[in-house]
Amino acid sequence: MRTPADIFRAIMDNGPLTLYSANAKTKIPIGTIHRYFKQLSNSGKIRVYESKRKGRKKIEYGPTIYGIIVCYSQDKKFAEKIENYFLLWIEHKEFQQDLAKEGFDVSDNNLKKSKQLFRKYLDYFSAIENQINKIRKGEDAISHDILIMLSSQILSANPQYQKLLMELYDEIPGMQKSLEEYMENIIKSYKEFKKFKKQSVKTK
Repeated sequence: MRTPADIFRAIMDNGPLTLYSANAKTKIPIGTIHRYFKQLSNSGKIRVYESKRKGRKKIEYGPTIYGIIVCYSQDKKFAEKIENYFLLWIEHKEFQQDLAKEGFDVSDNNLKKSKQLFRKYLDYFSAIENQINKIRKGEDAISHDILIMLSSQILSANPQYQKLLMELYDEIPGMQKSLEEYMENIIKSYKEFKKFKKQSVKTK
């Protein structure tokens, strides 16, 4: 074991883990463990979990949903065990909270269905993660227009650029047209999705 991904799998198998318990499980030097924990935490793949151990409380780390998606997309053996992982980690309130934020019903009477849906959820979002990586590596192309729209959405959270966009929208007719066409396409795609959903329900 010599990569952050290996540490993540160790956390999934044995966690939540502290730096020192991860060291004991993996035999990786504590300095390396510390560096990998920092990488995984900064990238949003692990987060602090409340310790259930008696005595002095120590900082323990468990997985985030994003961390599980990434590992699921990269490791077939990990993916095969995902329902076991679900049952293991659903005992932790932090994992339950993350699932609830994603819209899952985490009540006990819906556990079986949620477990099955979790695999489907990971199938879908791990495919998205793989697509993102292809784009990053230049293995797949994405139109410049789409990149502009995505980037503009990110910048819209910044008041400075939000104000600039409003001024440009008011003054440049072409920008008005482009933005309106983009929004109309999104609405059209959503309507098509709803139509497909209704047809799927009828055929069941």
